[in-house]
Amino acid sequence: MKVIFFCILSLPLLTLSWRSLLSLKNHGLYRLVVWECILWLLIQNYRYLIVEKFDLQQLISSALMLASLAFVLSAVFIMRKKGIVSKQRRDHALFDFEKTTVLIESGLFKHVRHPMYSSLLFLVWGILLRNIEVTLLIVALIATCSCIFAALVEEKENIEYFGERYRHYKLKTKMFIPYVI
Repeated sequence: MKVIFFCILSLPLLTLSWRSLLSLKNHGLYRLVVWECILWLLIQNYRYLIVEKFDLQQLISSALMLASLAFVLSAVFIMRKKGIVSKQRRDHALFDFEKTTVLIESGLFKHVRHPMYSSLLFLVWGILLRNIEVTLLIVALIATCSCIFAALVEEKENIEYFGERYRHYKLKTKMFIPYVI
């Protein structure tokens, strides 16, 4: 039953990502893998998402999921406020909100180059910590690797578009976690 539920819920994710499914050179394919892993983790751990006992593991899990929400909301807010979306960026694999023509270096982006991927990583590990199983740990590791690949591929795309300015930005910021990594 869980597999059927997973397949049904995967359809919208595949629909969103269809433009990037055939390209290993586009970050969208790797992002789809992360989304699919999150979906699988949610389906497997849904009954543990609301907990009655709070131990250190559950507190860390909750903190990661809250950080996930904070990072994605902050990133979306800053992108909507500062990012100038333009049809000039003709990359068909990008979502419209990704077609910014201005390198955003304020807000959370001042400290982290990939806050949305950070959000996904926090969510993956937050869900996993609700109930750790070996198979789910493997799924979380696949999601983590896919997130890193997505960020690395996206950085190449950004260097192609923004050039030297993005290279300089990379030197000033961390990839996922402010002041850490």
